[in-house]
Amino acid sequence: MKAVGWKTQPGTDQEPETETDGPPPLPESKECFRNLFNCFYALGMQAPDGSLPTRSSTWRRVYRCFSAVMYVWQLILVPTFFVISYRYIEGMEMTQILTSIQVAFDAVILPAKIVALAWNLSLLRKAEYYLAQLDGRCRDDEEFHVIDEAGRFCNRLVWFYQICYAIYSTSTFLCSFLLGQPPYALYLPGLDWSRSKLQFNIQAWLELLIMNWTCLHQASDDVYAVIYLYVVRVQVKLLARRVRQMGSGDPPDSYPDEQRQEEHCQELQKCIVDHQTVLKLLGCISPVISRTIFVQFLITAAIMGTTMINIFIFANTNTKISSIIYLMAVTLQTAPCCYQATSLMLDNEHLALAICQSRWLGQSARFRKMLLFYLHHAQQPITLTAMKLFPINLATYFSIAKFSFSLYTLIKGMNLGERLTKTN
Repeated sequence: MKAVGWKTQPGTDQEPETETDGPPPLPESKECFRNLFNCFYALGMQAPDGSLPTRSSTWRRVYRCFSAVMYVWQLILVPTFFVISYRYIEGMEMTQILTSIQVAFDAVILPAKIVALAWNLSLLRKAEYYLAQLDGRCRDDEEFHVIDEAGRFCNRLVWFYQICYAIYSTSTFLCSFLLGQPPYALYLPGLDWSRSKLQFNIQAWLELLIMNWTCLHQASDDVYAVIYLYVVRVQVKLLARRVRQMGSGDPPDSYPDEQRQEEHCQELQKCIVDHQTVLKLLGCISPVISRTIFVQFLITAAIMGTTMINIFIFANTNTKISSIIYLMAVTLQTAPCCYQATSLMLDNEHLALAICQSRWLGQSARFRKMLLFYLHHAQQPITLTAMKLFPINLATYFSIAKFSFSLYTLIKGMNLGERLTKTN
């Protein structure tokens, strides 16, 4: 915005008039991923367009070295620290062991999620091409408002995930630090936290740093699927709105003339193309989501079961607080994605209903044939699967939660907690 002059009357304090260089830019669906790819940038996974590594060869080499360090750190060193730490399990309390194990499941399996996501980032970027085509079909302010609101929601969702995971790591650190124990008792070369207070402080703060960085990775890997599925849902809803509005401008008590019938045919053709574009968009992101959520499904039941055992059998008050927060974080890893996948199936059903509710009476035979063709394809259910083994929906999530609760009930029924407590 630039000032073009001052138009004030003598003796008045009127503000200067300004004018803009042009109309404000229209909202774009790719803005939904701004904060997400900024997180990927910070993690060394991909530099966004316009950043220093994309404009300078020197910074590109620096960023590649940074990426290599980050991948070695998260894929090799962190899981190794967790695994080696169990060589010294005899010096740890049971609640400390379980607190470490419930996080170790995530830390050990996280490299598989990182590799799957990093390998398929090009597919996520390709999805922006199809979103640009769908954005080009938006016509009125309400549709642009929906896209703008979706962008704000998705960018806030990234912060919500990061804050939730940071609350867990911070609460675990504080609760353990007050008890005089490191949060996870990781194996860190050259450090023995039981020797002196100084080494304990160094160990505790290093573990906080390690876990915060791991949580940043974990939150980014967990939230991306929720965001992409939500954006697909938004596009399906906008498409259903366009279909429902076809012919709404015609007089209610008369059939459209030949010119209007031809216009309706063209609009229906565009809606059919939009539906095909939505399916292509879903085809880009579904393989990536399938791989990462499959890995998460494999360990969620074990994590939830271990955490509940820790909460209800072994943990003291401080550890219970941090474990309950961790249980909520584990819920964020799968439940929102399953919810969005289930909602997408329902939105697709609403699209088929919108086709039936469109004004097809009095239309040409060509229009009705295309409408039947469109209805047939729109009625095909949109189902997402984890590596073609588990459907991604709320039913699967509740099955996993039920299994983890059954595991906890079995352990409690065996009085394993009392036996281990007596042994210690």
